[in-house]
Amino acid sequence: MNYEIFDTNAILLGLLSAMLAAECMILLVKAQSMRHKMNSVIDSVSAEQKHRLEERKKELEEELKDRARTLESEYRALIEETRQNSRELETKIRDASYSIEKSRLAERRAADETALLTRRMENFKKLEHEYAGKLASLSDLDIESLYAEAKREISRKCEEDLALYKLELFNKSGKELEIEAKRILLDTILRSALSVNSEVNACLVKLPNEAMKGRLIGKEGRNIRSFEATSGTTLVIDETPDSVMVSSFDPARREIAKTALESLVADGRINPATIESALASAKIKIEKSCMDYGADAAKQLNISGLHPEILERLGALRFHLSLNQNTLEHSIESALIAGILASEVDCDPIIAKRAALLHDIGKATDGELSHALEGASFLRRLGEDEIIASAVEAHHGEIPDGGIYGAIVKIADTISSTRIGARMTPVDSYFSRMKSLEETAMEFDGVLSAYALQAGRELRVIVEPDKVDDIEAAKMISLLSEKISKKIDHTVPVKIMLIREKRFVETI
Repeated sequence: MNYEIFDTNAILLGLLSAMLAAECMILLVKAQSMRHKMNSVIDSVSAEQKHRLEERKKELEEELKDRARTLESEYRALIEETRQNSRELETKIRDASYSIEKSRLAERRAADETALLTRRMENFKKLEHEYAGKLASLSDLDIESLYAEAKREISRKCEEDLALYKLELFNKSGKELEIEAKRILLDTILRSALSVNSEVNACLVKLPNEAMKGRLIGKEGRNIRSFEATSGTTLVIDETPDSVMVSSFDPARREIAKTALESLVADGRINPATIESALASAKIKIEKSCMDYGADAAKQLNISGLHPEILERLGALRFHLSLNQNTLEHSIESALIAGILASEVDCDPIIAKRAALLHDIGKATDGELSHALEGASFLRRLGEDEIIASAVEAHHGEIPDGGIYGAIVKIADTISSTRIGARMTPVDSYFSRMKSLEETAMEFDGVLSAYALQAGRELRVIVEPDKVDDIEAAKMISLLSEKISKKIDHTVPVKIMLIREKRFVETI
């Protein structure tokens, strides 16, 4: 047997056993440490949870106290309200008891007065029979005949008094109605007063420079001739610096020409082809804007449910004038007046405003009838109510009866068109301007004659050359220009031309 080898193995086994025992001891120590650490964590979590529970408990206690205080205040308020109601009820019971007692006293008093009246009536009948008997004996008539004669006399007297009273009442009512009607009309005019129209027959388009005028005129005037022929308007170029005047009595043509001219000036390319294209584009743009104008007018008056074609025709009235009054503005003003009048006479103001707004729509339609009949036919075709169509049809008296709304629209139309400043007669304005220009020029010494030309846009003054020299002529035109600027409005410029010449004529 080899004892040396045995001893080495034993030693190794001993060492391994020792190491295993040490490892086990280390594991036991680590397990014990982890157990202590786990216990400490558990204790920490338990303490934190306990702290949270305590805080939550305190919060719930505070909420409970607040709720208790709220309930207590509500309870006290309820008790106080109950006591107040009880006091009011007691007061009402006392008042009711007092009223019942008064009623009983009044009932007894009424019964006593009824009994007294009955006795007096009996005495009156007795005296009446005695008086009738005495009258019958004095007049040799029986009582029945006497009664009949008295009834006839009383009836005649009552009829006379009633006729006088009816006449007095009728006169009084007529005056009151007239005063009330005047009050309603004045109030309506004051409440619906709009700004006075200032429509003119020309508008100005600004130019970037003076060279643009030459481009507008074109070679030998072909551009301006093309523009005027295509647009149906007149261009006045030499009157004002850095601007061109577009003149036309048709507001639609004037607006189309103005829009096209602004487009041409902005583009810079001006020739007959671009002029025709710009006018066509401007016409389409203006036609599309009619819908917006009509919608704005309806929105301004809080009127809804109008057919799109009606709105388009209504907007087209923006480019129509009646004796210099814009027809769309006139329609809006008439609608405001009609609404106020309808409210005063207990009618529907919405219906009145709708009918008045559409009363001149026939002026934007093509037809052979009058604008009132054309407008009514157009509205019926697009489904408008018969009340509206009848009122539009009757506003110029072409049908005998348009109902109460027809009368309201007629009155509103008359007020709007006849108020001061609403309309003017173009012929009167034309002659007044021409006469004023010529008379102003003739006030100066040395003036031989004066002529107003081009609807008052040009004034030619001829002076006597022997009385007015060149220096005085220059001074005179300056004074004349200043004087005219004070007397004539500046909506249309005036070109003043003073002529001083000496002619020698000989006939052989």
